[in-house]
Formats: sequence, structure tokens, C-alpha cells
Amino acid sequence: MTDSVERNLDSIARRLAEAHRAADAALAETPHIASLPVSAAGLSYTQLTDFNDDLRDRESWTEVDLEAALSDEHRQALEGWRSRARIPWTNRDLAMVGVAGLVGATAVWFDSAIDQQITGGFKGLSESKRVRRWETAGKRLPIDFMGTGFGGRAHRVKSSGHDLFRLFTTLQQVIDGQFEGARWESGQRIPVQKSGQFADVDGVADAAMRIMQHLAADFLTPMSLPVPGMSWLYNSHNEAVKDFALHAYSGLRPGHGWNLRNATIIPVLTAILTEVIIRTHTATETYRSDSASDQPSPRLERKRTELLLAAHTLVGAISTGKAVAQLLAVKNERGAFHPAAIRHVQVPSLLRASKLAIDVVDQARRASGYEAHTWDELVIDTTLHPYFDLPRRLENQAADCASTSNKWP
Repeated sequence: MTDSVERNLDSIARRLAEAHRAADAALAETPHIASLPVSAAGLSYTQLTDFNDDLRDRESWTEVDLEAALSDEHRQALEGWRSRARIPWTNRDLAMVGVAGLVGATAVWFDSAIDQQITGGFKGLSESKRVRRWETAGKRLPIDFMGTGFGGRAHRVKSSGHDLFRLFTTLQQVIDGQFEGARWESGQRIPVQKSGQFADVDGVADAAMRIMQHLAADFLTPMSLPVPGMSWLYNSHNEAVKDFALHAYSGLRPGHGWNLRNATIIPVLTAILTEVIIRTHTATETYRSDSASDQPSPRLERKRTELLLAAHTLVGAISTGKAVAQLLAVKNERGAFHPAAIRHVQVPSLLRASKLAIDVVDQARRASGYEAHTWDELVIDTTLHPYFDLPRRLENQAADCASTSNKWP
């Protein structure tokens, strides 16, 4: 039934086009005879289909081109609708998402070994003369206070001094020459302030320079710096939150906790590789489909967003799975789960996936915002059109022209 409807519509469009050409020729006083036969009135659908099929055989109309019957306005509307429709994924798309996931899984599986190699490389860098000068310039600052309750390998998370989210607080402490923090005793949080035993600084610029040098030198050490914001968690009034921040940073061994080095370098590189793989693939698809344009079409951009979302989500899910597995497998001396396993989570990939999810929803919402005419509107537009019966009149005129063709000079 669908095929016959399309054939009938295509046949009628071709006959109307021929009638239009004959009418235009008559108006321009140019001889032109409509050669196509006219169907009889009162035919049933089956009879009309047989008539059109016979006409198609005689005229060798083998292809059905329904778009040829559209006006320019309708053709633009059709292209607008097509531009809003999403492109289905192909096997190549699934394969490239799988490749991105495999690369991410490899990075997650070997993240500890890669981090050890990076730490070894940083060790050689930290022994250079320049970094030694940074360490000397950053000596005896309030941010390195090691009094009671603030020592140990995790001392950098116990105050705001090494937290990149609290640089202004750190700067104020160095300028004032006063340490501010909080230690815990018997489950109680005790605020602590110390002054009078730290190096003097010469203004804001000198203080800022010393802080930057100190933090840069600390970043190259095995313990690195705490993840920004962790000192807020340690200084919270909830002991469980404090323990999470402390043990996540300290780790089971020095340098094996969740720190700024292993939270940024490997995860960021993994996220970049994922972007490169998917964007290279979509750029190739753009070259194949839109060779006349250097920019991808909106449909390909939407598809690229979907592929990036799938790839980053896959990498994030794999890293989260490893973190959960290690969390369940490794416990501290008290038999509790050790939070240092969080260092395996690819946070940049999860953040990127969250942003891409918002983009996918927004693109789908904007694509579905295209409003087509309702059936009632279409009926009103067509029935009120002054030239509703124009095709019938043109066919009649074409038939009259054919019957009186001998009168043409």
C-alpha cells in the first residue's frame, strides 16, 4: 500500500509539472503541447494506481522522487526537519567508543605503575638547583607548622596552607606570620593559632612568590599536594569527614594516597586521549559526508556529543569499578575500608561526562522544539487557498491544448 501511494504521488507530481510547463508556455505564447494523458474522472484508487503504473511503464519513470513535488519553502522546511533528526550510530561509531574505552581501561589498570614512574621523574627534578632554591625560599613559612597534632606525612592536609582553593587564606597567614588550623583530640576539634616563630616577608608580592615556590617544590615530592578542598573536609566539625580527608591523602604508604599529582596528570591525559580518539573519528565522518564544508553539520555535532558522552562515561565507570573493588579488598589496621582507593577514580572523565550529558539533553530539547503544522492547520491552509483547484484546471487546459494542437502555427 505504501509503495503504491508513493508511486501515485510521484506520477501526479510529474503530470502536474508537465501541465505547469504547458500553461507557462501558453502564457508566454510559446508553442508547447502537454503530451501526457489525463486520467478519467471518478476512478477508484485501484484504477488510478493501474493508470499511473501503466503511464510510468510507458514513460520509463523508474525512480520515485517525492521531493521534486515540494516547493522551495517546503523543501527548506524538510531540510530543517532533517537537520534536527539525530544520526543513528554505525558499527564504526561503536568500535571507536570501544577503542576509547580500551585506552581508558588500560590507563586505569596501570595508573599506579604510571604514577610511580612519574614520581621517579619528579624526584630527579626536585634535586635540581632551581627546585632547591624554591625549597630554601619557602622555609619557615606558617603553612609548614609541624606542632602537636599537625605533624606526620599528611601534615599538608591538616591546614589551609597547601590547599590551592584557599590561597588567599594562605597568603594572609604568611603576611601576618601566623598559623591557623585545628587539631583533634579525643574526638574534639580544637582551634590552634601560632605566631612569632616564622620567617618575615617583604610585602604581598614577596609572600605570594614564596608561597608559589614552596607549593611547586612540594608538588614534586612523593606526597605531592592535597586535592584542592580537602583541607576544608579535614577542618570540618564531622570526625568521619575529617578521617576521610586524612586517610585518603595519607594512603597506605607515602605517596599512594589521593593527591594532586595522581588526581590530575593521569586522569587528564586519559580524558584528552578520549577526546582525541572520538574527535578524530567524527572529523573523518565529517570529511566523508560534508566534503564541501570544513565544519560539521549540526547533526554530526550532536552525534559527536553522544559519542563523547559514551566514551567518557565508559572510562569513568571503569575507573569507579576499580576504586570500588580496591575499596572492598583493602582495609586499614582497624578493619575499616581505606578511602585511598578513591585515587583510581577518573574525576576529569566523570566531570566531562556530566557536562556532555547536559549538552545531549539540551541538543535533544532544541531539536524537538521544531513545531510542525497540526492537521487542523493544514486543512485550514489548504481549503482556504484560492488556488486549491489549480492542478485540475491546468490539466483541463493542457487537454484543450492537446485537442487543438493543429491550430498552432
